[in-house]
Amino acid sequence: MHPQNRPSKMPRAGFTLLELIGVMAVIAILSAAVLPGAIDLIRTQRAVKEGAVLPEIAEALKRGMLREQIFPVYENDFEELTVDNDAYWWNLAARHGGGSANEVLYPLGIRPGPEVKVIRKLYFAKESWSGKSFSEVTGDGLDWLINFQDPTELRLLLISTTNPDLLLPDTLNERRFNRFWEEWVVGSDGDPTNGLPARYGLSNSEWKGRAAELNVQRIDLRDLLCTVVIENRRAIKAEPLMTLNELAVVLPEPSATLASVPINVTHTGFWDRGTVALSYTNLQDAEFIIQARDTTEDLDQNNSLDPGEDANDNNVLDSGEDLNGNGVWDRDEDLNGNDLFDSGEDLNFNGVFDRFDEDLNGNNNGFFDRTAQIYTYVEAVVQTKRGRRIDVTQDATVTIIGRRSFDSPPEPEPEQSITATLILTNRAPLALLNSDVLSAPILLTEWTNADPYIQNRYFLKTQELLLGEPWTSAEVGNCIITEPFSTLRFDGLQWHY
Repeated sequence: MHPQNRPSKMPRAGFTLLELIGVMAVIAILSAAVLPGAIDLIRTQRAVKEGAVLPEIAEALKRGMLREQIFPVYENDFEELTVDNDAYWWNLAARHGGGSANEVLYPLGIRPGPEVKVIRKLYFAKESWSGKSFSEVTGDGLDWLINFQDPTELRLLLISTTNPDLLLPDTLNERRFNRFWEEWVVGSDGDPTNGLPARYGLSNSEWKGRAAELNVQRIDLRDLLCTVVIENRRAIKAEPLMTLNELAVVLPEPSATLASVPINVTHTGFWDRGTVALSYTNLQDAEFIIQARDTTEDLDQNNSLDPGEDANDNNVLDSGEDLNGNGVWDRDEDLNGNDLFDSGEDLNFNGVFDRFDEDLNGNNNGFFDRTAQIYTYVEAVVQTKRGRRIDVTQDATVTIIGRRSFDSPPEPEPEQSITATLILTNRAPLALLNSDVLSAPILLTEWTNADPYIQNRYFLKTQELLLGEPWTSAEVGNCIITEPFSTLRFDGLQWHY
């Protein structure tokens, strides 16, 4: 056969074994060089995305705390199931827009599962807050927040990593918490700028140079707080009174009775007829009336000098000398009408009723010292409208003004006055309503009579204050805190808010 007529050779396909081994070796070398960097790039991208997700979870947590008035349970035990307790922080965030519970709890790229130990973790500045209502933490709103501008308490940390080999501590003590809050910044070498990872409760061996894979989300709750300026003035006392502590239990209805203020000093009862008037000091919008009646000294008309019936203190019943009021001495004017010589009736001891036997003061002048005199007898001053004190540093007083000529007979003295200081109540009671309806209100302390009557307090927005009046401690209103800055004022009569 001619060589030109021979069939051509088939082209060779594939690689030889040696070529395959060479290619695989090259791939292995390249993989060893490139794969760690690729993995690190993926993790870095996840960490960046994680850093963008954490603020959204933080806002969901703040919404939940505000609406439900609680600090969630911050349990960081990975063995706890996400559905076991609705109070866990991830469930609280899930209820208020943070996503599903698993989406909140597990970092991006981490598949949920019972063996997975990498979860986002929440830390409180104070572990004692865990699972408590906000009112249990803040109490009466006084002194628990040391410095509103630079708080040492009202903070949370949400920390995560997307690297399954890097674990977070279950708890942070106060120093490590503060270091995370104040110091954690990624340096050029991938380590914290202040010290080793162990300074923050992390493993030095695991975290050396890996700080960039840690996401720290600071949650500052100051913007949930409201400043409330409370002015609580003392009021004019009225009966019946109840203790402040009764506000924390079942509250009675307000009393509608008027306040009676007796003037408890000597000889306020008798005054010259028609001369009595009343005034008061350091009160605004107050009204008083005088309860008085016209009377002789012999109040019960028994012809004897009973205790309290001697207006001029001469130990003689002057207004009863002329018993029948005819202006002369009659022989039948036996003082008690028993036709016997009783003590004081037979002045000269002659055994008969003489003209002078009926001269009770014994001066034998042959005439009556005075005819029966009518006095104005003041029984009480009734406060028909309480009014309020104008100056809280001064007493409020009520004064009886008039003449008492019998104090220095026979010449009448100028006008005299007797002043009584009105008794004040304790401060009007306030209580903080707990979000747990089964719990009693928390009575606001530091409202004793010696405390300043104007104080600043801090409460969570939407918290509710129970207001009482000081006379019976009855509930008179509820104040829901809605503004960042608000005032609450008891002016001595009523609450203004």
